[in-house]
Amino acid sequence: MKVPNGIHFASSYLHWITQTEASHGCFQLDAVLDWYPPGDANGMSYVLAAAVPAGRMYATDGPLLKQPPYSFQLIAGHLEHTIQRRALDRDQPNVPSDNTQPHNHTFKTLRWELSTCLAKPLRPETLAAIPHPLPTLNIFVELELNGGLLRLQAPLRHWNHRSNPSGWQIETGPLLWPMDLHAFAADPYTNWLSTAWIQANHAGRVTMSGERLPCHEQEAQLSLLMLA
Repeated sequence: MKVPNGIHFASSYLHWITQTEASHGCFQLDAVLDWYPPGDANGMSYVLAAAVPAGRMYATDGPLLKQPPYSFQLIAGHLEHTIQRRALDRDQPNVPSDNTQPHNHTFKTLRWELSTCLAKPLRPETLAAIPHPLPTLNIFVELELNGGLLRLQAPLRHWNHRSNPSGWQIETGPLLWPMDLHAFAADPYTNWLSTAWIQANHAGRVTMSGERLPCHEQEAQLSLLMLA
């Protein structure tokens, strides 16, 4: 497959309109994951929307933060979505549970828009040579899985490098990754996906971890995209 266009995540959004209140919500995107099953050149796309605190929508008095306080983050495929929730107060951990539903159960519409552009692929070991002012960089991860291909793109928000001895390391997120790779390949729905963080200092190996994803090392191809 050819190198994909770069995604300007700062101007890429998920939009929803709720069934009950016709409320239009906009969420900036944090990551895009594409799964290409064997023999499928079109693939399936999944997006991770930004995490936000749950609010008392359009309340006219009092604090707008829901009680007990929690944040939520939406993972969306084309027909269904999963919402993951996290307590914001350790003393009040009881929050609504995570749930997976078809879009039309809650929303009149749910869709996303990607702002894309041409991008130059870079090897991670060239991070030290990138000139200032620094360009917009994305990570791009490819993993061959059960005869198919998993592709992840997300902003590169943090990296390190040194010259003597030479070395580099990226540590960035949040992004989107399967909690069980083989289960997701067999049944590619959002309930198998979770937020994650990536660390790497080798272009053929990454460390994935997350609140719902046990830390593990994974053989995968890592490159960077420098956005035009």
